[in-house]
Amino acid sequence: MKTNKLVFDIIRSMWLMSTFNIAEYEKLANRFLNGEQVGAEIDRESFRAAYDNGNVGNPFIKEEKEENQIGYLQMTGPMATYGDGFCTYGADDYLYALRSLNDNDKVGAIVIFIDGPGGAVPAINAFKEFQSEKKKPIVALCADCYSLHYWIICLLADHVMAYGNISSGFGSIGSTCIMVDSREAMKQDGYKILIINADGSDLKNKAMQDFYEGKDEDFIKRIKSELNPIREAFIADVKLAMPDISDDPRIFSADNFSAKEALELKMIHSIGNEKEAFALARALADLNN
Repeated sequence: MKTNKLVFDIIRSMWLMSTFNIAEYEKLANRFLNGEQVGAEIDRESFRAAYDNGNVGNPFIKEEKEENQIGYLQMTGPMATYGDGFCTYGADDYLYALRSLNDNDKVGAIVIFIDGPGGAVPAINAFKEFQSEKKKPIVALCADCYSLHYWIICLLADHVMAYGNISSGFGSIGSTCIMVDSREAMKQDGYKILIINADGSDLKNKAMQDFYEGKDEDFIKRIKSELNPIREAFIADVKLAMPDISDDPRIFSADNFSAKEALELKMIHSIGNEKEAFALARALADLNN
């Protein structure tokens, strides 16, 4: 059986995402789950091939020298755990690219361009795995960098640079659950939910048992017990990566910030552009050598 990995990710995963446009993402997800084609088909094989055979994935700058070239990786849009040929690359694709650049003797440093609202919680495992393998400096050049994407840069980047100070944004450091309570609508339509577990399996689907039995306090408590450890791990990695980060209570209450605000709060290191990001990466490559 061939499994659609993105559908699997949407159904089973918790997601860390900025809430700016979450309702619109929900509409897209529902369309995709209903079998509609959402977005342009992508070629994952070509994406991976861009990093094979000594390629550095850098379409912008033609390197004349063989050593200390700058590798390049672009991460845009919601981050899925697994890539899917229908419309998205996944953390598994990005891990492939990062490992290729990390093991490429021509590459002295890496620039990662990020523009994303966050993504599936399990995707973070790929980047935690790469963190332990990382050998080369990484500069993160960020447009929107919220939630899971901010967690990623805290794991990987030696320097975090906002891409300009007009529309770049950072934050949403936290975890949340948003769901539609359809119980009353189902009741009016004549639907009743029964959850039947085998003897001795009383805790299976316990959250949904509480939900459909109207035990809202128990349901919320159980969901929070899943969300809280994710938030704690997220915050711990942020504090490790940004030891001088401000104690402004808004930061770890999951607020969002402009590039200028993020710089003042020491959530990022600088504001710049593509040229400056590559220049800094080259300087870090020279220092690393």
